[in-house]
Amino acid sequence: MPSQTEMIKSWMRLVSDPRASGDQLENAAYWESINQPSETQIRLRVARHRSTPGELLAKLSMINNLQIQVAVAGHPNLRESTAGHLLKLQIRELRRALASNPRIPIFVMERLATDYRDVRMALTRNPALPRQIQAVLARERDKKIRLALTKNLKLSVGILERLSKDKVAEIRASVAAHPNVPLAGLRAMGRDRSEMVRDAVFNRGIQEFSDDIPLFRELVKVRPSPVALKAQEHLDFLLQRDKSAKLMEAAGQGD
Repeated sequence: MPSQTEMIKSWMRLVSDPRASGDQLENAAYWESINQPSETQIRLRVARHRSTPGELLAKLSMINNLQIQVAVAGHPNLRESTAGHLLKLQIRELRRALASNPRIPIFVMERLATDYRDVRMALTRNPALPRQIQAVLARERDKKIRLALTKNLKLSVGILERLSKDKVAEIRASVAAHPNVPLAGLRAMGRDRSEMVRDAVFNRGIQEFSDDIPLFRELVKVRPSPVALKAQEHLDFLLQRDKSAKLMEAAGQGD
């Protein structure tokens, strides 16, 4: 019969295996809870395993161990009821883990959107933020939270439009770099009073809309400025290219 040390090693190998099933993980957690309840190394690995089912995560969340509870809070199989239970514990590290998890329900997001600053900051990065929570964070007094929100690639066009008028130029520049801002919105931002914002518009324009003459015409209007010079150079190139293409087309028709 294997010794307890050998059993621990065997269970640790199992819970470290990405192919382990939910039933196997539950057996491992149960074995540790019975045979060495004061230890948590096996159950912590179970809480971090991608295949751990929601029912088992709910059981693990009841263990008075912060590392395990944080792992549960950030798990992709987290259940709504488990998220609600962890929210009630009033522990900031837990709340940050919940805030970053796309699986948390709306009512948890609503609570976290008015929580500690670091929790709200974590929430800005959550890719599952619904529009109503995006709107709450977009109205934040803390400019660093509004800036962090602009980095979320799932922001709606409406929220981006609101942030494009933010009083802080750094935030508007970050909006200009966002891939969800449409061309029409980018053209409007080309008239921004801030050189930083117009430079962000120019860079995004070169990367994604390099053939759009109206965009670069907007950017040359604010003179004198380094951005206007760069935009004029690119605009001259576009106009010359179009002119050459038309001359070649006319020559071809003449033949």
